[in-house]
Amino acid sequence: MKKKIWGISLAAALAIGLTACGGSQETADTQQAAPSTTAAGTTKETENETEAQAEETGDEGGEGGMTWDMAEEILTHISDPRFPDLTVNVLDYGAVADDDKLDTQAIQKAIDEVSEKGGGKVVIPKGTYDTGAITLKDNVNLCLEDKETKLQFTQDINHDNYPLVYSHWEGQPMYNYSAFIYAKDAVNIALTGQGTLDGQAGDGTPWCWMSRDYMTDYQDDDRTALINMNNDRVPVEERIFGEGHFLRPNFIQVIGCENVLVEGVTLLRSPMWEVNPVLCTNVTVRGIHISTKAANNDGIDPESSNYVLIEDNYFDTGDDCIAIKSGRNADGRATNTPSQNIIIRNNIFADGHGGITIGSEVSGGVNNVFADNNQFNSPNMKYALRFKTNAVRGGIIENIYLRNTTIQSVSDAVVHATMLYEEGRHGDYMPQFRNITIENLKSTGGDFGIFVEAFEDVPVTGLVMRNVELNEVENPLRAVNWENPVLENVVINGMKYPAPSDTRMDGIPSAGRVVKADSILLGGDPASLNYTWQVSDKKDGTYETAGQGQEWTLPEGLEGRYLKVTASDENGNQNTSIAYTILPTGPVCGVEEGNALSGSVMRLAAKGLLDPAATVDLGQEVTRYDVAKMLAGMWNLTQPKGDVELKDLTAKDGQYAIAAAVIEKGMMDLKDGAFAPEDPVTRQELADIAIKSCGAPYDETTFWATPTYDDTDDIDVYYHTNVATCDDFGFMKAAEGNEFEPKKNADFAIVIDVLDKVAVYARR
Repeated sequence: MKKKIWGISLAAALAIGLTACGGSQETADTQQAAPSTTAAGTTKETENETEAQAEETGDEGGEGGMTWDMAEEILTHISDPRFPDLTVNVLDYGAVADDDKLDTQAIQKAIDEVSEKGGGKVVIPKGTYDTGAITLKDNVNLCLEDKETKLQFTQDINHDNYPLVYSHWEGQPMYNYSAFIYAKDAVNIALTGQGTLDGQAGDGTPWCWMSRDYMTDYQDDDRTALINMNNDRVPVEERIFGEGHFLRPNFIQVIGCENVLVEGVTLLRSPMWEVNPVLCTNVTVRGIHISTKAANNDGIDPESSNYVLIEDNYFDTGDDCIAIKSGRNADGRATNTPSQNIIIRNNIFADGHGGITIGSEVSGGVNNVFADNNQFNSPNMKYALRFKTNAVRGGIIENIYLRNTTIQSVSDAVVHATMLYEEGRHGDYMPQFRNITIENLKSTGGDFGIFVEAFEDVPVTGLVMRNVELNEVENPLRAVNWENPVLENVVINGMKYPAPSDTRMDGIPSAGRVVKADSILLGGDPASLNYTWQVSDKKDGTYETAGQGQEWTLPEGLEGRYLKVTASDENGNQNTSIAYTILPTGPVCGVEEGNALSGSVMRLAAKGLLDPAATVDLGQEVTRYDVAKMLAGMWNLTQPKGDVELKDLTAKDGQYAIAAAVIEKGMMDLKDGAFAPEDPVTRQELADIAIKSCGAPYDETTFWATPTYDDTDDIDVYYHTNVATCDDFGFMKAAEGNEFEPKKNADFAIVIDVLDKVAVYARR
């Protein structure tokens, strides 16, 4: 019979016999032996068991051969470590509370001695204790006994306080400063109690080696060096960092360990990731409180670990709350160990960048993740559920199940999955997203409801969404390369899906030309859609039916009027395109049809980015206001929603409304607080604008991308990422040969070419 413990909370677990400092006390004679493991940290027995479990559960529900019964099975392999009935107090080893002197040696001596005696509990009583790094040893439970117990990690950074040890840094093995709480190849270890561990890191501290401004990191050179060592397969013993370098250690990192428990404690002000089990088996993180807001401060990051339970925790982080990982690039592929069999339940996500995240270091893959009954409560959280990788990291993310999720609010996307993270397409290792089920989810807010994109040759497969309600989202869906998703009882902004979305017109709307309608029907057959063409005298006027069918030939006599196309499904759901201007025959914007840019000019004029009756000098340099007007036309912006302060324009100025609306949307940057409407736009600025206006938040996914032009050194670092991404997406290429000419002023020809491609990408 399967062990039914799915609903047990922290309080219930304590009620049935766990000690106040976690785990269970027992004599050495009754201590359970840990399962044998491979060097990679996964049990040999469980590899076969997992296969057998998949066969046992069958393909019930059509979800990749697995169901929620698998979560119950996973839980039977996860248990708290047990410790012999021996308890010591660090005060007996020379520790002194509240004396501002380091107690590292006393605490470590107590741990070492208890481990040598066969194990037990090391108690740190009430008071504040200054310390350096502490190493956990076999069969030891380090217990911060009282709510007023605090371990305060010294800001005196050297190898005496933080020894050089074998570590993992962003999924890459190397030698670095020890994590504050560290263990390697240990069995039966725990960090428990009611006390606080304070890393004393953050802005303005000695550990402040990474800023949120990615262009001013102290760590950047070392980070790049480590990544190069990884890709070049430099032996790990030659990857020496620590003193003289700037790679921040994690707060808690345990490597190659079995039977690990972190329970009850509070973690404050970490220099980097908070809890990072690497190549571990049987890990429980329960009832901890994480509050740390510095850059890159992930909460709990299981890495290439097997059988992990994360429950009843509180997250208030400066980066992802939970980020599941499995090694980066060549290192991850060499280790070839997925993170798998992970349960995430009953957690509160108060704040963070991403809530439950898989990636980005997933070269070893991630599978069998079950998340249930989690709550997201912050309007500042960008993504509640997120999957991220690229063609350099690769990795297969599969068998992911999320249910009973409540999201009070989110800023960017409720569900976000992308293969365009950082390096994007620049690699030879195609990732995969498959067998992902999201059910019983309710949320409010967000730029996007569901944002899922993949490479064309590895589309997302096995995506199931059922009983999902998303309210007040600006864009319901972004769907790029989904293959046969299942949407059951999915309601976004009051509309039930499957329903047509992102309806647009392809072609040039003028007399005698054929235009074609295109709409996305996720979870249904697009061929079943019906299309109706409608015409009006005014852009925002009443539209009357003028034609039917996916393709329509425009008749004479409609010049200067406006055209929309509506897609309708079999259930009566409808989605309507933007309004297109019906163009005159002959030159548009003074550009003859034989010109290489005539197609782009006509498409932009139809979409409202150019005035068809105005003459455009393609060789004339554009101003910032010229570009703002075109962006406003693309996105139908007429004025800002709120108050936007511009140093050089007020609401009384004719240029204010458009400029402020574009600034508010984040499509252009201010220049020292001013809009500077008459300033020219350089090519590097245009690349930046293109990415920021393409309808997807790529500033959040493609950072650290690097251009590969001969004159890359001439590109301001601020623009590197978006120049590189612009090239990737085909929006903007080199100007001459392999030179980008970043400081050259853009003319109307290049702006029209770029924004035509951006508009098509944005389905405008």
